[in-house]
Amino acid sequence: MKDNQSITFSRRTFIKSGVILAAGLPALRTTPLFGIENRTSGDRLFTLFQQPPTTAKPFVRWWWNGDKLSAKEILRELDVMNEAGIGGVEINPIAFPEGDDLAIPSMKWLSPEWIEMVKVALKGAEERGMVCDIIVGSGWPFGAEFMEGDERSQVMTLTSKKVKGAGEITIPVEDLIKDAEPKIWSKYSGMTAEITSLCLAPLQMDTFKEPLWLPFDKHQPSLQITLPEGEYILYVLIKYTGFQAVINGAPGAAGPVLNHYNKSAVLKFLTRMSDTLFPQLEGMKSFRALFCDSMELEGANWCSDFTDEFKRRRGYDVKPYLPFILSRIGGMGEQVKSDVETVFSGTAQDEVARVRYDFNITCMDIMRDRFLLTYTQWCNQHGYKSRVQTYGLEFHPLEASMNIDIPECETWLGMGKKDHNINDFIQTPAYTNVNKYVASAARLSGKKIVSCEESTNTENVFNATLEQVKITGDQSNLSGVTHSIIHGFNYTPLEAPFPGWVRYGTFLNERNPWWSHFKKWAAYKTRISAVLQESEPYADIAVMHPLADMWTLHGPQRDPFPGLRYPSYQYRVWEGIHHNGNGCDYTSEGVIVKSTAADGYLTYNDRKYHTLILLEVERIMPATAKALANFVAKGGKLIFVAKEPYLSPGMKDHKKNDAAVKRTIDDMKRRYPSRIFTVEAPGDDAVAWFAGIQQQCGIKPYMQIDRPNAAVSQIRQRAGGKDIFFVSNCSMDNRVVLQASFPESKGTPCLWNAETGERFRYPAASGNRLTIDLPPAASQLIVFDTQSDAAEMPALPAETKGTELREWALRMEHINGTVQERRIDRFFDLSEDETTRAFAGHLYYETEVANLDAYHWLDLGKVHGISEVTLNGTPLGSCWYGRHLYRLPEGTTGGTLRIKNITTLGNYFKANPENKPAHGWMHWQQWQTVGIIGPVKLL
Repeated sequence: MKDNQSITFSRRTFIKSGVILAAGLPALRTTPLFGIENRTSGDRLFTLFQQPPTTAKPFVRWWWNGDKLSAKEILRELDVMNEAGIGGVEINPIAFPEGDDLAIPSMKWLSPEWIEMVKVALKGAEERGMVCDIIVGSGWPFGAEFMEGDERSQVMTLTSKKVKGAGEITIPVEDLIKDAEPKIWSKYSGMTAEITSLCLAPLQMDTFKEPLWLPFDKHQPSLQITLPEGEYILYVLIKYTGFQAVINGAPGAAGPVLNHYNKSAVLKFLTRMSDTLFPQLEGMKSFRALFCDSMELEGANWCSDFTDEFKRRRGYDVKPYLPFILSRIGGMGEQVKSDVETVFSGTAQDEVARVRYDFNITCMDIMRDRFLLTYTQWCNQHGYKSRVQTYGLEFHPLEASMNIDIPECETWLGMGKKDHNINDFIQTPAYTNVNKYVASAARLSGKKIVSCEESTNTENVFNATLEQVKITGDQSNLSGVTHSIIHGFNYTPLEAPFPGWVRYGTFLNERNPWWSHFKKWAAYKTRISAVLQESEPYADIAVMHPLADMWTLHGPQRDPFPGLRYPSYQYRVWEGIHHNGNGCDYTSEGVIVKSTAADGYLTYNDRKYHTLILLEVERIMPATAKALANFVAKGGKLIFVAKEPYLSPGMKDHKKNDAAVKRTIDDMKRRYPSRIFTVEAPGDDAVAWFAGIQQQCGIKPYMQIDRPNAAVSQIRQRAGGKDIFFVSNCSMDNRVVLQASFPESKGTPCLWNAETGERFRYPAASGNRLTIDLPPAASQLIVFDTQSDAAEMPALPAETKGTELREWALRMEHINGTVQERRIDRFFDLSEDETTRAFAGHLYYETEVANLDAYHWLDLGKVHGISEVTLNGTPLGSCWYGRHLYRLPEGTTGGTLRIKNITTLGNYFKANPENKPAHGWMHWQQWQTVGIIGPVKLL
């Protein structure tokens, strides 16, 4: 899938070359090969593939930096984005980043002048055929200066001390409040604190006993505490209100985060926007969706009626247990274990753990009912869709997204790669752990759009290449994403000093040296998205995580970057399944109990699975156990990984529920031993592990791969009689060749080229058995179609030694305006030479070649960045990822060969501390490889 625009060859020319097109290297051009017109009569999906709708184009998060806006600049930037193939924007007001603001004043969120800018953007987008979403408020999470009192976020936390009586002690209230204060990143300066209760508990507890509650005077600056005889743990429970500030909030929507557990506060915040902005938009084509960004609530867990709600929902009083289930709060809401706390054992340990589970799911239930459902209802009431990133400590990672019109996940470029190997997408994939949850929720609830905040970039700013953007996007699609919202496009006037106003993100900007090539990736991504949005994702296996166990023993985790993975391999299992030619969704107890079982399948809405895998699950509800037993009784396969269920979660009636679960599981195993398997947990190699599971449990893959490879994964889609496979190689260095059969697929295998919109019959196919050749970073869209009239695949070179070109003149045109020239007899990494380390811009490699009539191809070898090639001034095309291979024109014997290499900006900014806004992103990053490494060969 390469672009090579200038040359069109006849069939005879390719036959004369005497080689077959390698399957992993489809057409090298964005104009149709041979001038063939692919007929589309009656083929709706292929018509959409050739001419995708705007809704399939990538959107961008459009940061309105500091809301320092003008109508002229808004329209100019819409033009820039539209010309680059961007189909829509998410208007996202945000705090101004570091840099020269050109003395432009900020507009306040929802002010008349700000609303006028929104109207300009909406009208401008409509005129350009683009789509607009908008974030509600600014930054994240929701909040604003006008939130008051307990409308602001609240957290109940504690501090504890070991004390000894009998006697009296005095403790300053200020010390206690300071000690328990949440250690979060985005503190609100107007936070208030209130001690709500004190109690004494024993150092150890085997059978649970309610602590001794102590009276105190909340109006005194110090607590006077009378201690009885003995040693105790003194627990002090403290409620903090307005403890968190909106992260990067712009004027008018900064200040304290709202209390998402307080429905009236939620409605107050939302209606401020709908009452002020929406009436001004009447008669205009308005927003597609209203967006809610990351729910980083920093551990918020309280509202004024929480204890009442807990008792209503769980059937008992939570107060006796609060000192033992609450914790101190660290960054991003992570629980911080105290060095001073009661040590539990026996039944007390189990009882406290069960209440912890109940506390956690009560938080999730209140959040769902008072915020999530309220938000979606508000959006729909005003004619918009809700788009939300529904994960984090306060949400069920799967079921929450089922309540959203457009659920969204996130895929990062560079996150977790501070070991400097930013090109390793195998050990540190770009997709986050929430992607599969969100995509599964969308499928279970019948939604076509799985949105993704894609190429999120806070660690690789200015160093991101289009090749990395492609692999990141491909991995998004493999994880279930069907639409990308790229992170992001910075509002920045041309007058702003280079590189402009940069809040975050992969540097999408016309000042980026490779920006003119972005449209090629956008065209590719648009066609992939069009197919995924208009076809049905296929999965034959469902995977359930031990959420009840984790919430009982450890508490929820801060997704998408959990502090704990339970079990440690949990997010590698789905990868192993897909690497081995099966497909899976995640599921949950709530889904399983609402599913039906028949003819060997577990069915929920339109999703059905022949195999259900439980990952070290020990706690399930009795209703879930019954549903599992019914599934197995109706012919389904059930796989327990490492552990089997024998307990129930939660406190109420737990002895009865435990017995019911164990009885049901034991009876099921006794009656259906051939359909129930208990297998070992995977080690480091989930691919090999699941290959063994396929053999042990008789699971047949729909794509039979002779030698699965950890770099290559796949998904399967179906539409209108077509069987569709998206296969991708995430390695930036290694070619992978797979032999694969597709036993369930009917019709002619074709390769749909997502860069050009062409399709061809798959080369050298033997029925439904294919040789899939994937060079580095390559992907394929393989379609089995009983009605296809696709043309024959053209040709590419076989692997040969070739003739290496060694003598070159190198011209370095730096982004800063300087030019260097030198002769080289080998290609080298510019970052390894002190004199070229800081280079960014355009490299020109030039040489004279002869006897070209003996060759057909030019192979550039390893290239960092984008290449463009000319021969005697005639363009041969460009390559922006993977193998940089060019077809040599027939009839040319020699001449001047010139290669242009377009680099990233990172090394330049790393070497320039005087450019503070840019250097701030780069100072900790390593020098990145720059230039053509080769070898450059004639083939």
